[in-house]
Amino acid sequence: MPQPVGVVLAGGLGTRYGSPKGTVLWHGKTLAERAAAALRPQCGSVLISIAPESTLRVEGYDHVVDALPEGRGPLAGLAAAYEASAGSDLLVLACDYPLVDAPWLGALLDAGRTDADLVMPTEPRGVDHPLVGLWRRTAQPAVVAALAENRRRVRSVLPDLDVHRVPAAVLPAPPWPEERLRNVNRPEDWEGIGEHEAAADEAPG
Repeated sequence: MPQPVGVVLAGGLGTRYGSPKGTVLWHGKTLAERAAAALRPQCGSVLISIAPESTLRVEGYDHVVDALPEGRGPLAGLAAAYEASAGSDLLVLACDYPLVDAPWLGALLDAGRTDADLVMPTEPRGVDHPLVGLWRRTAQPAVVAALAENRRRVRSVLPDLDVHRVPAAVLPAPPWPEERLRNVNRPEDWEGIGEHEAAADEAPG
């Protein structure tokens, strides 16, 4: 399978967080930089998806701006990335998943069905994570149609797609198997994440 184009979704306003999450610094890098670094080994190229008024820039990567009007959420970022990626599939990672790394994304790709429109991880309790997944080119019409119908929730598109859900439990995740898909929507969501990162840094090998 040809390598997908990586897409860092960093166009949100960060209303619940208090500032745009793509610009948040963690261990010396912005969350957008960390997401781009996680995608790069699995992708032919990586795009940074940003809002029209965003000042976020990640050195070394191309940026793609959501089409107006603003505020249409991740689907607008997906649509813009499809337009900019010349027929490629998209490996998508929202910037607020700081614990997702390149080996984990590689395992997700290996576990995915080749004929599915969307390959994404799901937790044992049934929580889907469509913003950490492979969006194939065949999903583009459903994304475009949803925006045309003013449907902005990513989950509203899922019934229109052939979705392959990969159980997160089968993907490599040490040393935090239960928290790899933890995302940061509010400042308090960082609690405990730094401890896991420190454990990884200190692990042998």
